[in-house]
Amino acid sequence: MQDTKLFETILGITAPWHIARADLKTDEQRVDLWLAHEPTRWPCPDCDVELAGFDQAEERTWRHLDTCQFQTHLHAEIPRVQCPTHDVRQVCVPWAEPRSRFTLLMERLVIDLILQCRTVKGACAIAGRSWDEAWGNMQRAVAPARVHRGR
Repeated sequence: MQDTKLFETILGITAPWHIARADLKTDEQRVDLWLAHEPTRWPCPDCDVELAGFDQAEERTWRHLDTCQFQTHLHAEIPRVQCPTHDVRQVCVPWAEPRSRFTLLMERLVIDLILQCRTVKGACAIAGRSWDEAWGNMQRAVAPARVHRGR
């Protein structure tokens, strides 16, 4: 199995996305994965109307769970659509929340660590994250509950 197919399988990457390139840096204990997509129509993130791609945002990077002892980073240029109602919008990606620098799975790990450690500082020490990064993870985790409660 090719390394790109292996990573697609273990990360759950599905069409129209695929891993175009994998770069293993053993000296840095780091894996970098570049995601690309097939031509397709994308839903507007505000109203779900399917639209043709308008262009792509600059490449972004997300920190993912470690692959063995190697830090794993995902890279992608996210498509943008031009919605007649909402103007130009960046589409949502299945692996991360908008504006997050971490994948959903990495954010879940940090939240679980915070819950188990009972302190943000303890979770940060285990996860190798800064206090600010963990606090951002927590804010995104509780945001849906705040919306639900009307705050």
